[in-house]
Amino acid sequence: MTDAPMPDGLTPERLAYVEQVANFWQAGGLGHAAGAILGYLTVCEPAAQTQAEIASALGLSAGTVSTQLRTLAGVEMVEKVRRMGVRTHFYQLPQDMWVRLIGSEDRRIAGLRELADAGIAVMPATRHDRIASLEQMVRFFEHEWPLLSKRLEEFLRKEAS
Repeated sequence: MTDAPMPDGLTPERLAYVEQVANFWQAGGLGHAAGAILGYLTVCEPAAQTQAEIASALGLSAGTVSTQLRTLAGVEMVEKVRRMGVRTHFYQLPQDMWVRLIGSEDRRIAGLRELADAGIAVMPATRHDRIASLEQMVRFFEHEWPLLSKRLEEFLRKEAS
């Protein structure tokens, strides 16, 4: 493949990357369109794009893009930004979004702790593993996640210097 830009500004290689990201997130439970938007916002120039630009580049309907942008903004994977003197909203990945996303695991682990504790209170008579395995996994991450988070912070600090 050549590196020549396509009419929408994407090279074939970048478009293939967008599809790879879309497939990754789709396999993880996110919609294909949401994954494609994440992939596109990872490699597009400029980094902030309008809803119409995203829809055009990806061949998606305005409604699909609007719905998926709301979903992605709700989980802080996309942010809406304004430009002075421009009425249109632009969308981009937040600064250091991937690091922040991993950092939000503390909240997820705490939420899973609440679910495990509530499940223990209503433990079914059969197949205790349905709750016991959740509680066991939560205990593991409660112990290991702070250690891993600290190592990540140290790594990022070294990378920045």
